[in-house]
Amino acid sequence: MAYESGSNRFCRRCGSHVGTLAQCPRCRAQQTPQGGEPSATGPGDDAEPLRLRRSRPWRRPPVLISLVVAALALALTWWIVTADRSGPQQVPSAGQGRAPVLTPASPGAGTEAGTGASPGSSPETGPETGPETGPETSPSTSPGTGDGGTPSPSSRMARQQAEAMDELLSSSSSARSNLSEAITDATRCERGGVETIRDITGSRRDQLAAARALAVTALAGGAELKGALVDALGASYEADAAFLAWARRHVAAGCTGAVTSDRDYRLGLDRSEAAQKAKTRFVRAWRPIAETYHLTAWKPDQI
Repeated sequence: MAYESGSNRFCRRCGSHVGTLAQCPRCRAQQTPQGGEPSATGPGDDAEPLRLRRSRPWRRPPVLISLVVAALALALTWWIVTADRSGPQQVPSAGQGRAPVLTPASPGAGTEAGTGASPGSSPETGPETGPETGPETSPSTSPGTGDGGTPSPSSRMARQQAEAMDELLSSSSSARSNLSEAITDATRCERGGVETIRDITGSRRDQLAAARALAVTALAGGAELKGALVDALGASYEADAAFLAWARRHVAAGCTGAVTSDRDYRLGLDRSEAAQKAKTRFVRAWRPIAETYHLTAWKPDQI
């Protein structure tokens, strides 16, 4: 093939360089004579064959593969979104950071936790709308109880201390109920009355020791409560001891002489009055404790 210097013509069919030849030496295609129809190449593209110019970037294999992958990804995303919207809505558990979307409940159907709303309730509920979001309302708890109504350690200790004091008050009440009858028997010169006063005095001494050993650290106003009880039982013990001294001497002397003028008898009455005042102070401090733990609301004349 002859090549003429300065010619830059290419075959329009196969892109081979033809120069000034009238026929392509490769594909035997006839070439347009120089000065005829416009060359297969345009201005600025003299060195580029026509087949390369006709090749478009979007028709190249890598570009086509990228377009197909993008279309598949778009179709998959659309399918996921539409399937999520058409499917049943699930309520997230508490603590997921958003309120659940409730599906409409059928007429007359019961509600379940987090899946339906009763008539008159707000359409949306969530774990942060208030403390009562579950299907059941937790039982009310007394002061000092923890979650779910379980008493806290301090509450259990306070209850135990209050119950121990209530038991002591019960024994004190039974002793006091027998004292008046025993004094009457001693006045009638009956030795059984003296023995009863002696037993009551011993019980009162034990009660006083038990009151001094009571633990009240977990009770509200426990120190004041214990102080009033110790004062009341201490004065009662002194009164019982005075009545016992009088009864022994009175019966030993044949029950002669005036009872009301006896010094021990009068001391017993005086200490009984002091005990009554301390009992009143104690009852005033005991009342809220008894109401809190559902114990006996003692009265001054029962202690």
